[in-house]
Amino acid sequence: MRRPRLATATASLTLGAALVLFGTTAPAGADPGPSAAPALDGADAGGAVIVVLKNQHTDITLKEHGAQRTATTRSEQSSIVSDIKASGGTGITQLVSVNAVAAHVSAAEVDRLRRNPAVSKVVPDDSILVPPTISTPHGKPAKLDPKLCPTDPAKPLLEPEALAVTHTETGVKNDKQQAALVSTGKGVIVANDGINALAGNPNFVRADGSHVVLDAPDYTRDASDGEYYGDASSIAGQGLVTYDFSKELPFSGLPAGCTFRIKGVAPDASLVDTSLIDTPPSADGEAAPESESQIVAGIDRAVVQEHADVISESYGYRQQPGRYSVFYAANDAAVAAGVTVVVSSGDSGVSGTVSSPATDPNVIAVGGTNTLRLLSQAYGYTNWTNDNITPLSSGGTAPNNRVVDLVAPGYGGEAACSPTGSDCPTNTQTEAFGGTSQSCPLVAGAVADVIQAYADTHNGTKPAPALIKQILTSTADDIGAPADEQGAGQLNVYAAVRAAQQQPGSGKAIQLAPSDSASLVASPSQLDITAAAGTSKQSVTLFNTSQVPALVTGAYRSLGAAKQIGKTVTEPVSAPDPSLPVPAEGATAATPIRFTVPAGLDRLNADMLIPDPTNSTILSFTLIDPAGKLTQISYDYGTPPTRAGQLGTVSNIQHVEVAAPKAGKWTAKILWANGRAHLQSPPNVPGTFTGDISFRVTGQHYVLSPAVGLVLIPAHSSVSVPLRVAMPAAPGDHPESVQFVGSTGARTSLPIARRTLIPPAGGAFTTTITSSVGRGVGQISTYNVDVPQGKQDLDVTFHTADASADNKYTFFLIDPNGTVVARATTPTTDSSGASVADATLVAPAPVAGRWEIDVELNLTVSGKEFTQTVAGTVAYDQAPASPAVVR
Repeated sequence: MRRPRLATATASLTLGAALVLFGTTAPAGADPGPSAAPALDGADAGGAVIVVLKNQHTDITLKEHGAQRTATTRSEQSSIVSDIKASGGTGITQLVSVNAVAAHVSAAEVDRLRRNPAVSKVVPDDSILVPPTISTPHGKPAKLDPKLCPTDPAKPLLEPEALAVTHTETGVKNDKQQAALVSTGKGVIVANDGINALAGNPNFVRADGSHVVLDAPDYTRDASDGEYYGDASSIAGQGLVTYDFSKELPFSGLPAGCTFRIKGVAPDASLVDTSLIDTPPSADGEAAPESESQIVAGIDRAVVQEHADVISESYGYRQQPGRYSVFYAANDAAVAAGVTVVVSSGDSGVSGTVSSPATDPNVIAVGGTNTLRLLSQAYGYTNWTNDNITPLSSGGTAPNNRVVDLVAPGYGGEAACSPTGSDCPTNTQTEAFGGTSQSCPLVAGAVADVIQAYADTHNGTKPAPALIKQILTSTADDIGAPADEQGAGQLNVYAAVRAAQQQPGSGKAIQLAPSDSASLVASPSQLDITAAAGTSKQSVTLFNTSQVPALVTGAYRSLGAAKQIGKTVTEPVSAPDPSLPVPAEGATAATPIRFTVPAGLDRLNADMLIPDPTNSTILSFTLIDPAGKLTQISYDYGTPPTRAGQLGTVSNIQHVEVAAPKAGKWTAKILWANGRAHLQSPPNVPGTFTGDISFRVTGQHYVLSPAVGLVLIPAHSSVSVPLRVAMPAAPGDHPESVQFVGSTGARTSLPIARRTLIPPAGGAFTTTITSSVGRGVGQISTYNVDVPQGKQDLDVTFHTADASADNKYTFFLIDPNGTVVARATTPTTDSSGASVADATLVAPAPVAGRWEIDVELNLTVSGKEFTQTVAGTVAYDQAPASPAVVR
């Protein structure tokens, strides 16, 4: 996952009047009048802005009628462009998926544009920052178990391990449940950033000499960005180049002759570039901006000119309440045109951190899981456990009450790269690749496979994006994670392509064993319910893909309360002898901690606190189960302070979760490491922190309750299944799922995002802050309240016990129109000079309707508590208070 930036996307575009030339001039800063279009989020000051027109031409599809839509929008934008040029504006970009013009203009020009009756709004053209690769000092390679190597170097291993985990390709001849035997993405076009500049890489040239990348301006170039190489490898790597681990993972200790090849999920798909330039954004090794308008222009190009079927977006930006995003609207236009958009959820941790535009209900939002084969061997373990949520994967319920759609491997992968590419290792031909930047393109490749499988059996017709999403989520494997972390479960490409073949309208009968064709495809793919406490009536349609009838039952599943296992362990951290070699997994920082897990536990949570007020200490831990399997690795993306007096972004807390943990004695190893586990890079050099760490383990059981009795669904038929969803009494988010099980062997997990409203009369609410990985943004918790008419003021108070300087929160109060009415940050200093963590937000004369309250952790925690409780209260018509200023 890359490109964190400040923005969010909550509003939708509206139809309006046709463009009329309206060139009234006004001095900068003058009041444009009540009929003027709004200039949002500081756009009135000028600079890089996007001028959004009212008429969005949603009746002209972006792909099928792209030329007409381009001509129509260009015509309407012409007077806007002329006005901008006449005023000295520069950097003009005309957009199509969103009828808008981006440019760098003066404040006076913004005033003029706002008076144009065809303009809907003017918004900032925000920059998306691409962070540079963070290097680590050199250490010594570890010895990797040679059992990882193939017995015959001429028969290389298949990378990434994700291919086997997702049932795409295993390399086992007798394994019939491999999607590669059914579909390889042939005839499907996938769009991704930075693709043109890697067209010359040998892993993107087919056996017949043709190129994976279409329309590249230079087919000899092999100098893209490391992220883009990873995306391209995950989607359409050819697997025709043989690499050697001894050279490609120089810090793994593997012997020569340990060979492997890298292949994508859809090797026969073609790739096109969504970027307008081929120069990698981070080519100079420094953080570099790519504007929102550039991203949207890339979407325009991919859909209108390249006729892409899929767009893969392994990037996003931090949500900021009340912000409008042109990017969000462009994705919606692409989906409306029949293009499936896949977006990574983010790499900010599992609790309330899903980035935009993954929050868009029209896209496929993807989180990440672990594949630990390579790391297990490199670290000296003989076995490992896959399929747990990787600790970096962004999850939790988003402010708009959405959860991720599904997950795919996002840790411990390999990708083709080039020493001449930015962010690629300079000493190898491949790179360690992970994060939801890997998960997203893996799913994008699976979309290509589904499209081919459907088209091959439906007379060439390609499925709609909504159906593709339903197929992928419904056939995902439940991995026992909470609904707000796994969505429907982990990608199963084989099950998805078989389900695609069995969809209604198939003109080519595919005869399969009932168990091989058994799935239940649910519509919608998730339920998002915001309602008062009580019961909410819902319904889900289930399609039985099998050739025989299915008797289906269903049960609600939610996590129960966490209970501590054993005692909290507190022990000192120290640095090892600097003359000793640093192991690949990191040097030991403290005595290993052992704890006993009881039998029958559904979920294990492990947390480590580092009370470092400067946020400068980077530690992680690994979990090893009673059988000696490497099972989890914590993750800290934070960076220490760059100058004296500055706080770092290290989170001071490490959190991991394990599904269905094995009973018995477990071990936690405390290490001087960030948990990123790139074996092309040397291990982290031990730090100098000399304080104590605290370690705690808790366990949870799932709570099950009946949802559906026996429902008969005939073969190749659909049935609407009624549901009565219980909305808990406590305001806030309560994710759960419905586990549907059919007599055919079909199973599907349908996530339900439940948000209980704060009572209209007001009252108390609480949010629990659990973790951070020091990247992007900390946890965001959202509450809604339906404010009645006639109130003098709306008053929301907050209290957090911890007022540490590195334990910052921001609170937002947002009206029904999506406008931030009030905002406050804690801690603050009271009249006596003491640090306090209390805040009050006031909205005078609040309009009636549904208001939003957001509690946002600003990336770091103090390291003093394993969890933190923020207490809030909603009230009306209180004594006059000083309302928080919106900044």
